[in-house]
Amino acid sequence: MINHLALPLKTTICWGLLTIILLEFYLNSVKMYNFEQSAGNQKINKTIWVGTSETTRGPRSIFTRRYSPWNKNSLINLSFYNSLIYKHKNFVRYYSTSGDLKEDNIKDLNPVVLYENFKEDRAQILKEQKDKSGVYCLINKINGHSYVGSSINLASRMKNYLNNTFLKSRQNVNMPIVKALLKYGQSNFSLLILEHHVEVKSLIIRETYFITTVAPYYNILKQGYSSLGYKHTEETKKLLSQLAKNRVHSDITKGLIAKALTGENNPFYNKSHSIESKVRIIEAKSAYPVYIYNSFKALLVIFPSVSTIANLIKSNHHTIVDAIKEQTIFRGEWYFTNLPHHIEDTPIISNWISKESEELISNINKNSHIIKAVFVYDINRKFIGKYDGVTDAQKALNLSHSTIKKYAKLGAVYGGYIFSYERLND
Repeated sequence: MINHLALPLKTTICWGLLTIILLEFYLNSVKMYNFEQSAGNQKINKTIWVGTSETTRGPRSIFTRRYSPWNKNSLINLSFYNSLIYKHKNFVRYYSTSGDLKEDNIKDLNPVVLYENFKEDRAQILKEQKDKSGVYCLINKINGHSYVGSSINLASRMKNYLNNTFLKSRQNVNMPIVKALLKYGQSNFSLLILEHHVEVKSLIIRETYFITTVAPYYNILKQGYSSLGYKHTEETKKLLSQLAKNRVHSDITKGLIAKALTGENNPFYNKSHSIESKVRIIEAKSAYPVYIYNSFKALLVIFPSVSTIANLIKSNHHTIVDAIKEQTIFRGEWYFTNLPHHIEDTPIISNWISKESEELISNINKNSHIIKAVFVYDINRKFIGKYDGVTDAQKALNLSHSTIKKYAKLGAVYGGYIFSYERLND
């Protein structure tokens, strides 16, 4: 029985392989116009790599066509650089913009080195381009879009492009070339080294030359390392500011800065900030203010930040934030919020560094032993007293600990008393 099945099975496998080979041959022989929107068409609002011409490109509308093996205009064969340049000299992009229709001018490029498969040639690229400076071009083999850049270390730059984790990081993921690499995959890109061993001072000039010559789709800056003709969004400005704050100087740079600002060279030499200046500095660094209300919901004072109040009342940042989020009463008497309860609320203490504010801080610190105070009322909601905790209420009222805890949590009546963890409206 097995011998009878062997021949039909082998015949079926052979026919299947033949079909695949013929289909691949057919697909490599047909052409089509661009049918897919590239990553460069996405709207970008984030940041750029410092030291490159990478940035954002506005959205473009694109006409698409459904793929069909019977539609000879349905698939582009751009698997290799030569076919990209010579077989598709009449390559047409089917999209519309408010400007002129232009295609990447890659046909006249004469690269020093060509890597047809960016991903598969990884090892060779990193070995051959180690410690070499130069100008490079990445070409999308699916749609013909390109990107021109330069680097003082080409191997290091290419290693970043081949690292998807690096590409997906917040500061990089919104760049057009990065979006394209993530969308199509590095194996669908060719790498061209346009010039080798370029002096650092000449890199900008050479990169700008190739950008203006090629007009690459994934570039929008008209000069290498510059922002000519480009305006950052507010979101990008904030992110760039954040990146600048996190920048780490080299030891040499630190030494030069220290030398330039040491002793009498320091503009703040023999001076000190006034109290008013210190207050302004603290307030300027604050993310949001903290409003302090008492248990009667009266606004007492406004502090500039969580950190400021946390340091003064010997607490920690997380505890204050939790009190703000959960709106629980703090140490039996105070509420912390980052917004006023009512827009017309006016603080009783106008200045958070005043003596009145110091007295308030002192009172809060005296109550540091209180976790949850218990407010007790009679059945007519007349206030009887406030206890530092369930244990104190238990001793005073001669009721069980669990009973008081249960009814205080519910704000309910038991034994002629109303128990609550918050002050009721008297």
